[in-house]
Amino acid sequence: MFGKSNDAAPRVIAGDHHAQSILQEGVVVRGELEAKGDVRLDGRLEGKIIVSDRLTIGTTGSLIAEVEANEVVVMGKFEGSIRARNRLELKKGARVVGDISTANLIIEEGVYFEGNSKMSDGRERPKEGEILSIDKKASASKELPKAMP
Repeated sequence: MFGKSNDAAPRVIAGDHHAQSILQEGVVVRGELEAKGDVRLDGRLEGKIIVSDRLTIGTTGSLIAEVEANEVVVMGKFEGSIRARNRLELKKGARVVGDISTANLIIEEGVYFEGNSKMSDGRERPKEGEILSIDKKASASKELPKAMP
C-alpha cells in the first residue's frame, strides 16, 4: 500500500467551483492535481497542476511542476512552466526558474526570475506542425505581403 509503485502518478480532482482548495504547509503532493475554482498552495507539489481560476503559491509554497491556470500568483518557489491564460503576478520574494506564458505579467521588485517569458493573448495557439484551416472569403480580399529578398 505504501511501497514503491510502478503505476502512473495519481490524479486528484478538487470539486466545488466556488470554494478555495488549500494545500497547507507540510503537505506534499506528487502527481497531477486538477481543481475548479481557486487553489492556494503553501506546501509542496511535484508534477502537474491545472486550475480553472486562480492558483496562489504562498511564501512557504514550493512547486516543481507544469502549471495551467487562468491566473497565477507566486510568492514562494517555482520551477517548471507556467501558462497563465489571463494574468501572472510574481510577488516580492518569489523565486521562479522556468518558462512562463501569459497575457498580463506583473513582476514586483525583489523577484528572482530565470527563464523565458512569452506574452500571449490567452487563446490557444496551434502546436508545431498543426495545420490551420483558412477562411477563403477572408483571405481572398487581402493580398499576401511579398517576401523580403
